Amino acid sequence: MVETWLTRAVDFWNEWAIRIAASVSLAALVLLMLLAETRRRSVRPGLTFSLWLVYQILHFAGSYALGHLSLDTTGETEAANHEQVLIAFWAPFLLLHLGGPDNVGAYSLDDDKLSWRNFVGAVTKALGAVYIVYTKIYLADSSGLLSLASIIMIIIGLYRFIEMAIALLRSLRKKAWDSSNKKQAPSTVDLPCRGNEDARKIAQGQWQHCGCRAIFDSSVEMNSTDLETSKKIFNLAWKEMCKVVEAEASLMYDMLYTKASVVYTTGGYILRLIAPLATSTAIVLFCLYPKDTVELPDLVVTYIVLGASLVLDVVWLVMALSSTWTYAFLAARSGTWLHHKVLCGGWWCGFRRFAMCLHPCRLLGEDPTRYKMWSDTIGRFNMLQECTRTPGLTERLCRWLATNLGLEDASNEYRIWKCLSQLPQDVKGLVFERIKERLSGSKTYFMKDIRAFWGQEAVKRRNNIFDGLMLPYFGHEFQEDILLWHIATTIYLCSGNQPQLISGANAAETQRNHVKAIEVLSEYLMFLVMLRPHMVPDPSLRRLCDVTIQALKEEYVKKDKENNPCCAARKQKLAEILHSREKSKSLMNSDANRRLVSDAARLAIALQEVKAKKVKDVVELIFDVWVDKLLYASVRCTRESHARQLARGVGLSSNRPPLLRPSMVLQEPTVLLTPVLVVVVLHVLAVQSVVFLP
Repeated sequence: MVETWLTRAVDFWNEWAIRIAASVSLAALVLLMLLAETRRRSVRPGLTFSLWLVYQILHFAGSYALGHLSLDTTGETEAANHEQVLIAFWAPFLLLHLGGPDNVGAYSLDDDKLSWRNFVGAVTKALGAVYIVYTKIYLADSSGLLSLASIIMIIIGLYRFIEMAIALLRSLRKKAWDSSNKKQAPSTVDLPCRGNEDARKIAQGQWQHCGCRAIFDSSVEMNSTDLETSKKIFNLAWKEMCKVVEAEASLMYDMLYTKASVVYTTGGYILRLIAPLATSTAIVLFCLYPKDTVELPDLVVTYIVLGASLVLDVVWLVMALSSTWTYAFLAARSGTWLHHKVLCGGWWCGFRRFAMCLHPCRLLGEDPTRYKMWSDTIGRFNMLQECTRTPGLTERLCRWLATNLGLEDASNEYRIWKCLSQLPQDVKGLVFERIKERLSGSKTYFMKDIRAFWGQEAVKRRNNIFDGLMLPYFGHEFQEDILLWHIATTIYLCSGNQPQLISGANAAETQRNHVKAIEVLSEYLMFLVMLRPHMVPDPSLRRLCDVTIQALKEEYVKKDKENNPCCAARKQKLAEILHSREKSKSLMNSDANRRLVSDAARLAIALQEVKAKKVKDVVELIFDVWVDKLLYASVRCTRESHARQLARGVGLSSNRPPLLRPSMVLQEPTVLLTPVLVVVVLHVLAVQSVVFLP
């Protein structure tokens, strides 16, 4: 009985394998196109896994089907040969599917590193498709109709497939470096920025003219018009400038993880204009092809593949023509007939509005121009809150399974998703304005102040607050310092009468905003240390984090016998325990595991000892220290880490830059600090973009 069942299964697979593979390939292509944009704005583990799975299925199904067709032997009867000719007609469309949608290029940064190996595989698949069309259709089709349709579609399929391979081969980093050696046309950007559309056009214009040089190379020509444009952008209000930075981050994502580098070119536009006409011609030729001996399942699959290909060609054409990349493409060709008719005549703007009305985001009630911008989320991790939390049975079971099955990365991504929260707009504005202040005006930081220090300069500039008291101190390593200051900041904000003093009803509004911003920055950088260590410079100190967490848990368990359901109350309780124990010197211990906790508590007490009338100054000092740490982490993080993070969709995860070059010249007369602003903003917005300051 088992043998009979297996025989039937094998017979079924032999008959339906190629049909299933072709259908799955088409379905995977459509799903990939729809899911591709989710990682711009979301890090939901389910969506991330679905996107990865669909990406793998598309390449597996297409490759399997092409291999199956190339090895298929000639049928024994004329009807079988006729059927085989029709099935071989699917080969050009399978090649189209393997080319992928326009909004997906490399799935990860590793695709670029393996691109030459992928290129060899791509050549093999392309030659296989040509072989199938020649041997199974051209030599066997007596009517010539299917041969002509196949030739048309194999040309389109080869072009799209080669386009995909070229997109993977093109290294954005090499293009950026090479572009700095080329003579750049002057940038003409319309200001001011009035919304997401204008922000993206400004960023697109800067990218198109400057080749993203400022992101990778901070040297500029001091008399260039690009510098003047950058100064104007830098002088925008923080909301408008933030939109430009978000748009630039989105463009960087396009260059790294989509086929933008080949789609928005003359050849790319020609292909997308011709493709719908070519597919329509193939459909007409197929309708004229005799189908007397064709089986119904093969006929249905063929019509579905043809119809879906035509719809996708139209979708990709509309996407390409309505993109702001096209706006930049035309704007860079001022003086041409096309620029005058399409842009100056208002045709492009009208077509853009029409395309936005058809965007799928409309079904969800969202603004189509907003989906590529930051989702206003940020990762936050509070160590004291984590140490007082009791994980449930399900969470403990999942962690045990993840550890024993080697799925720590998946478990970590789930924890990251749970740590995301909305970033308050007032905090976003406060941080952005302080960063601008750092890079301009009388309080300008020099390059060494940003690259070499992570708060020491802020203390040095405000040491008059302490009046002979002990000055705040810092850790030897950057990650150690974040741990130290994170714990100290939490103790300072939560213990004793500090909550009422610094953020009570009598506190000034600006002071309460500073306290809120301090909490966000402290927990964000702690989030990076714990869950995104590759985004933090210097060696990872995971062991130090683990022993510190264990020490904090032991302190909490020894003193707190209650089971308070409120996480904020538990965090405050642990802060008060550490504060009181350090006051009584009972935290002093030769155990290295507790030394950092003791140092943090002592730092918090030193900050609290400042006179009450200077509390506002202390709060602003702590805020400045955390801004300095953010600056340091942003500019010291590697380009590769920023690039990898772009595909993870954390918070502003959907914003990638290429080129905001605002305006702050440092000591060196040819060095801009503006790239620092881009990097920092992307970092604080959790974008983690590919920005590099040499």
